[in-house]
Amino acid sequence: MTARTRFSRRTVLTFAGVTGAVALAGCGGPGDEDDDTNDEDVDDDVDVEEWEGVEEFRFEGRTQAWTGVEPDLIDGEENPTLTLIDGQEYDFTWVNADGVTHNLEIRDGDDEIIDDYVSDDVSDEGDETTLEGVVASEEMDVYICQYHESTQVGDINVETE
Repeated sequence: MTARTRFSRRTVLTFAGVTGAVALAGCGGPGDEDDDTNDEDVDDDVDVEEWEGVEEFRFEGRTQAWTGVEPDLIDGEENPTLTLIDGQEYDFTWVNADGVTHNLEIRDGDDEIIDDYVSDDVSDEGDETTLEGVVASEEMDVYICQYHESTQVGDINVETE
């Protein structure tokens, strides 16, 4: 019997970033030393107050990505990073925008579904479904479509008040 290890999207991206950084170390030209950025600092720039009144997220589901519709903070963004407040309840509503089967799941860093937070499958273009009563917790890592895991996946950032 062989064991199969699944890695979260964040783990794979971190590994790829570290591998790429090691491969490119010292290859920039003169003066590149001051251009260093740390992608992990992006979450530090979140204005939690902007997200405090949010109770529902609306998306269009396409094979290529989740496209944000509401709130205005995510309108038009593909696979937007969502900031949730620990303990607050949310609804995730999405409409099928391409007539391909989709669902929405909330997963942790180990790629496990949290608290059965899985929407119905929707296959008909124009149909919508809502995953209601999602209570934010620090273990939440991504929202994802099980059928299109490599393209329909967005990060979740959970903040405490």
